[in-house]
Amino acid sequence: MSITAQRVLRLAAVFVSMVVMPATLVGCGVESDQLAGPEEAVTTLPVPANIPALPLPSDIPPVPLPSAVPTVEMPSEIPRVELPADPPPFGLPAEIPPVPLPSAIPPITFP
Repeated sequence: MSITAQRVLRLAAVFVSMVVMPATLVGCGVESDQLAGPEEAVTTLPVPANIPALPLPSDIPPVPLPSAVPTVEMPSEIPRVELPADPPPFGLPAEIPPVPLPSAIPPITFP
């Protein structure tokens, strides 16, 4: 398909959407006294019979709490680690070797 045909199709699509969108918005207007849903909503889902009743707070037994929290000894001082006076030397390469690149990059053809 040629570029001109593609442009004509895009222009036609934009024109159709510009005509259809306002017509849809005008046709779907909602009046102020019209509700979005019914006033008396009725559920159609049945309630399963095997759901147990929720216990009342008086039916739940109390949980005994410990009378005293055990003490945990924390270290008073964090041990320090001695750092070396001079960091060990590490060698870097004298020169960074060149990265070989392809000599000829094929041309990119566009349709």
